Amino acid sequence: MATTFADFILSHQFTFFVGQEEKPIVVHAAAIAAASQQLDALINGGMGESETRCARLEDVEVDDFIRFCEYAYRGDYTVPSWEELPPESSFPSGTNQQNISDDGWGTWAPGPKKKKKGTKWRAAFPDPEPPPMDMDHPPHSADMEDEPLVAVPEPAYEVMLPSRTQLRAQFNSRRYLDDGGPKALILQHFEPKPNSAVDQNFTPVLLAHARLYCFAHLRLIAPLKALTLDKLHKTLMAFKLYTKRVGDIIELTRYAYSNPDLPDRSDDGALDDLRKLVVEYIVCEIDTIGNCVEFVKFLEEGGEFVGDFWRLARDYVA
Repeated sequence: MATTFADFILSHQFTFFVGQEEKPIVVHAAAIAAASQQLDALINGGMGESETRCARLEDVEVDDFIRFCEYAYRGDYTVPSWEELPPESSFPSGTNQQNISDDGWGTWAPGPKKKKKGTKWRAAFPDPEPPPMDMDHPPHSADMEDEPLVAVPEPAYEVMLPSRTQLRAQFNSRRYLDDGGPKALILQHFEPKPNSAVDQNFTPVLLAHARLYCFAHLRLIAPLKALTLDKLHKTLMAFKLYTKRVGDIIELTRYAYSNPDLPDRSDDGALDDLRKLVVEYIVCEIDTIGNCVEFVKFLEEGGEFVGDFWRLARDYVA
């Protein structure tokens, strides 16, 4: 039987001391146990942690564990934000910026008001008033004749009952939530966001997905692995690869190939899913990435990435 939300809330609390700083994070035991069999054994396996209801996770960053807890409760996690870098100054040294208009159009000042002409003579010569009407002798038309008043019968109206079809249409057309309601606001935080400027550093975003993937891989949480790959894939598809942002991709690649928890290339040439995703993206964008000195230096570091990159690139690069 699947665990319900009531089971989560009514379960006992469990404390994880996360990261090198041992940040205490208190969660409901059932929520974490339902998300990971490995952590279920830690919480309910009869070991010392299950007795004290606390455990240490020193190899996990606090932000990554919080995203995992959000996934355990909600089935998804909030996409991390990029880092806004300070823009480079476009003014030469010695230039007084206060003398430069923001819009380049200068300062507008209203001119003198003009007086309206041709209106004074109306006050001197007012319009003549109509002569008073003689109420004792009202005007009488020669065409009017004295005729007796005849009562006109009122038309008969048929009483129509309202149609239930109209009521059904009115009932079906009712809307109580605008723009999807509170759920839509939550889902907005789950969707990956594209970059739109060269000064948006996406290294924190890419690494957050990669670290959570490694967390899920180490603790055998297959659904979370698939979710992190999906978010990372969407982020890379919408990523505008400015030349200054090639370093973001290199840092992602360096992490994927330096993490000891991920398996190396198998004997049949199969790659780990995260590494495969990164290598494929680099080959797709090699026209931009390959012209950067940073990428050349990264290749000179050696390692398994060089072999994986060349095995894929040789089939697509002329």
